[in-house]
Amino acid sequence: MADLLTERAKFFCVAAPAVTFTISISGSVTHKGAKVLTTAAKLSGNGICPILTALAQGTPQPCKFQQTPWINFALTQTADSKNLLTANSFCNCLVGSVVKVQSANAQNFRQI
Repeated sequence: MADLLTERAKFFCVAAPAVTFTISISGSVTHKGAKVLTTAAKLSGNGICPILTALAQGTPQPCKFQQTPWINFALTQTADSKNLLTANSFCNCLVGSVVKVQSANAQNFRQI
């Protein structure tokens, strides 16, 4: 099983690694004594989107992140009826990129 993400996890855009993401809705729950993220977590982006900039013929465009549902979450571990996010979880941006875990700050529960 992959490590579960905590609220301190950081995310990045594959198309623009400088675009940073914060958790706007945490979707966190306490699981075995640690705050971990669920599929209810929502991200918001900050920075310049190269895909939108290209569409605007080179005029810098801010990130207008629109998140799709999470992919690669824990299938067998849930809390509050939500699946838990793992270090392998990611989501797509409707603009055409992928947002992945940059810094997991994860918890491995196999030892607990």
